[in-house]
Amino acid sequence: MFAKNGLAHTLWLTGLLIFALLSAFTVHAAPDEESQELRANWQATESWRDLFPTASELGEKDTALGIWPVFRGAALLGYLFESNDFVAIPGFSGEVVNVLVGIDTQGIFKGVKLLKHHEPIFLHGLGEPPLLEFLQQYKGLSVADNIKVGKQRAGANVYIDGITKATASVVAVNETVLLSALKVARETLEGFEPRAIATVKTGEFHPLSWDEMLQRGYIQHVRIAHDEVAAAFAGTAVENLNDVADENGDGIFIEFYYCYLNVPDIGKNLLGETDYARLLRELGPGNHAVAVMADGDYSFVGEDFVPGSVPDRLAVHQQELPIEIRDMNFYDYDEVNSPYMGNFDTSKIFRIKSQSDFDPGAPWELSLVVSRSRGMLFETLSASFPSNYQLPATFFVYNENVDDELKRDAPWVIIWKGRFWEVVVLSLSLVLLTAIMVFQHRLSRYPKLFHRLRWGFLWFTLIFIGWYAQGQLSVVNIFTIFQAMISGFRWSDYLIDPMLFILWIYVFISLFIIGRGLFCGWLCPFGVLQEMASCIAKKLNIRQWKISYRVHTRLWLVKYVVLILLVGISFYSLTAAEILSEVEPFKTAITLVFVRSWPFVLYAVGLLVLSLFVHKAYCRYLCPLGAGLAILGWFHRFEWLTRRSECGSPCQLCKHKCEIAAITPQGKVDYNECIQCLECIVYYNNDDLCPPLINQKKRGQSTENIVQVIDLKQ
Repeated sequence: MFAKNGLAHTLWLTGLLIFALLSAFTVHAAPDEESQELRANWQATESWRDLFPTASELGEKDTALGIWPVFRGAALLGYLFESNDFVAIPGFSGEVVNVLVGIDTQGIFKGVKLLKHHEPIFLHGLGEPPLLEFLQQYKGLSVADNIKVGKQRAGANVYIDGITKATASVVAVNETVLLSALKVARETLEGFEPRAIATVKTGEFHPLSWDEMLQRGYIQHVRIAHDEVAAAFAGTAVENLNDVADENGDGIFIEFYYCYLNVPDIGKNLLGETDYARLLRELGPGNHAVAVMADGDYSFVGEDFVPGSVPDRLAVHQQELPIEIRDMNFYDYDEVNSPYMGNFDTSKIFRIKSQSDFDPGAPWELSLVVSRSRGMLFETLSASFPSNYQLPATFFVYNENVDDELKRDAPWVIIWKGRFWEVVVLSLSLVLLTAIMVFQHRLSRYPKLFHRLRWGFLWFTLIFIGWYAQGQLSVVNIFTIFQAMISGFRWSDYLIDPMLFILWIYVFISLFIIGRGLFCGWLCPFGVLQEMASCIAKKLNIRQWKISYRVHTRLWLVKYVVLILLVGISFYSLTAAEILSEVEPFKTAITLVFVRSWPFVLYAVGLLVLSLFVHKAYCRYLCPLGAGLAILGWFHRFEWLTRRSECGSPCQLCKHKCEIAAITPQGKVDYNECIQCLECIVYYNNDDLCPPLINQKKRGQSTENIVQVIDLKQ
């Protein structure tokens, strides 16, 4: 019946998809956008008074420091500031969370108010009340406290309660609040002056040439080609816009060098003794200097750059925090005595203030930012090209008595340390899964053992990876990858959740080896729920809908259409794409374990009910993540699901036994749809199940009987 009415069922499934998209958009889009606008207008609504209820006046913003003083009469009560003006720590979504923070003149938090965020777990899952309650815990704590997220334990740290299922988000928020408050306190309050972790040794000097400094890594060399820049803007509105032509004909967009100058072995060799001494005088104690020199078709300062200002084409980060650099005008009024600095199209020396908490002995990153726009009325898109820099510890003296309370690990490091045992368990499970794939032929010869092993792993995937560790991959993760192609790739954006990071690395590698099946058949928690529904259907003898192969292959295309729509919308509006990604039931069924508003629960349960009649219907026809993995998996290297010459003609057993319908009538495996359940390999390796092997076995027994009869006659 289903084969005859394939068109009707196609329309029904498409209608189900439209229902999911419309219900998600209707329930969530308008309220969230409105609340974000109201929060951003905190001055006009005077919501800041919640933090300073006894205040009489909000002062004018100090644009140099990025803060608003708060007064009661003539008395200064404290300061208000937005975290976005000081730090840019990405949350789980890859976007920063902006909060309004109030501190008094003693560095005590008066409160924290949420202004803007893109965290999907709060926007479209738990709701915002848990996040708002989390922020209320800062009131009364001190900026000097080493505040951490977790259960209270002995020690000098101060702990605040986290939010179950939102660890990555709240850790990022906590670091945002503390580090922005710390920066303000260091600029405005006594007792919060930064204490350098490493200071430069000034008594040692070794003459070195340019090549020797390059070879030892004292000077970092970066070369960016026009092709790399073009690739960074591929697929965007400015894809074919060439701001800078290849004037030199060598394909080099820019070639630049940079280094830390305070170290004598670098600064004195690069600048010469006279200019190095002048540099130290102009810098003053505690400040730092970085030299940048470049040739090529692109300049790192730009034509409208104002000497003495902050460059908009260079960015420095250390431990995920932005470090401000400002041009020193070092050679504007003095002759260039350096044997090297004058050999480039552009040479600049930039100052880093001591208040920035820059540690010269720790790794830091310099990024070149390239921006493009079609005009004043169009959005400007930027791409970042980062490069890492670190000097040997032998150049520095480390103060062993430094108080580490003001020195914090990067957010992703904090999260990985807190989830260490989960990382170990997941890693061991992936080793086991790899072993199952490698030794599949040996294991499949024992069907009962193999099926128990597979179901044991599926239960592990659902309970540990899915419900406990929150390791459900999503099409939303694909959005962030595409966004990174525009804004610049930063490993820290993906390290924020160790479970997802490890799974993505493993799945990505497996795509180019055996295709999408390793994730879809073994590591997808919602896929496990669908397999369980199918198993229940067998136990209850529920009749399966028979779908013709012709209709089946047409329904495949729906998930690719959904993927294209979502990715396209993500370039227009990431928020809209996140809302529409509710076509995935993962958040409802796995992240929130069905504790959610009824339209989402109805949709997720409806898909599981559908799986009672059509094996893994969502995976086969609707899943945009599966479509994305299938596209990459198309380039897989191996096809190790072994076939015989009889497969497809005359034997059709595996085709009929393949519940996902990934075996063609010709007996070939379609790896774009295969979920690597290995059921066909179980049949392939058992002479009690595989018809060609059964026939060989019968012929062997027949020949053996004839020989026995001849022997008796003799």
